[in-house]
Amino acid sequence: MDIGAYHFQNPEAFWLLVFVPILIAVYVYRGMRRKSTIKFPALAIAKKAVPSRRVKFRHIVPALRLAALCCFVIALARPQNAMEVEYTNTDGVDIMLSLDVSASMGTLDMLTRSEQVKLGVMNAERMLKSGEYWKYSRMNYAQQVIADFITKRHSDRIGLSAFGARAVTQCPLTLDYGSLQEILGASDELARDSVIASRTAIGDGLMNALARLEKSEAKSRVVVLLTDGRDNASVVSPVHAADVAKALGVKIYTVGVGKKQGKILSFQQNPWTGEISWGERDITPEEGIDENVLQTVAQKTGGKFYRAENKEQLEQIYSEIDELEKTEIETIAYARYAEKFYPWLLVGALLILLELILANTRFVRIP
Repeated sequence: MDIGAYHFQNPEAFWLLVFVPILIAVYVYRGMRRKSTIKFPALAIAKKAVPSRRVKFRHIVPALRLAALCCFVIALARPQNAMEVEYTNTDGVDIMLSLDVSASMGTLDMLTRSEQVKLGVMNAERMLKSGEYWKYSRMNYAQQVIADFITKRHSDRIGLSAFGARAVTQCPLTLDYGSLQEILGASDELARDSVIASRTAIGDGLMNALARLEKSEAKSRVVVLLTDGRDNASVVSPVHAADVAKALGVKIYTVGVGKKQGKILSFQQNPWTGEISWGERDITPEEGIDENVLQTVAQKTGGKFYRAENKEQLEQIYSEIDELEKTEIETIAYARYAEKFYPWLLVGALLILLELILANTRFVRIP
């Protein structure tokens, strides 16, 4: 039996409260029948006598006794405080996020129209030297979307691998999403490293992620690879890495970011004055991603290839991957109870003690 936040182990004890109104009725009945006589020489003077406070509060003694009885009954019912404990039983999904940190991830081609106008009125040289332009780059948008993807996951281990000229494990598989997001937020520092950011090793990036998943015992193992370029530095080709993933039973989702064609916002330097200003340049065919390779990698492993030219499309892609790789979670709930009858027992005992003291001192009755 539950009442509010309390669970009562022996609710049948509450039947004893039936005697409370009976005891009250008996007390009232006996009070009405009891008559006392006293001889007094002057009746007129006796009638003018005012009842003292002791007479007015004489019913407090039986009231304390009844209150104590109620406390004992509640204690007998064994009130308990229930604390629910949930245990999650799941096979989970192990996900390695493989992120391209080559220098091209600093390209400013995924801007909204308002962002492009905003940047156009800012000092280009200051933005370049301070690195503030990275806030509007492919890398920053990728970091934001991936961070949101991590937030949506529950009970799945997630790791982060980065690749440029070489591949590095930034974070092994973990359930500590907070630390993972902090590490992800610092990934743009690798993209500013002239050595790591000089080239793009997609195949090595995949192999690094697969090495983290090789010994995983999760029911489902997934790599989500994001890149904006072509493989030009790998020891192991992306297609061969896909064959390894297939043998391991790992699914790979590939995501290509960046515009296919058109113009992008860029920095330009005046050859005579050396002044840095904003400009636009055409996207060259060499800058685009190798869609055929990324499609092959995804298809070989049962994954899917996506293309994103702006932040909204990138958000939709990771949202779809999130839905495709849902974990079935079985939750088992247990209740842990803490006994709470001691305070009621103590209060009842104190009320009985107070009733005895008052009955034998302040409200003592002389027959």
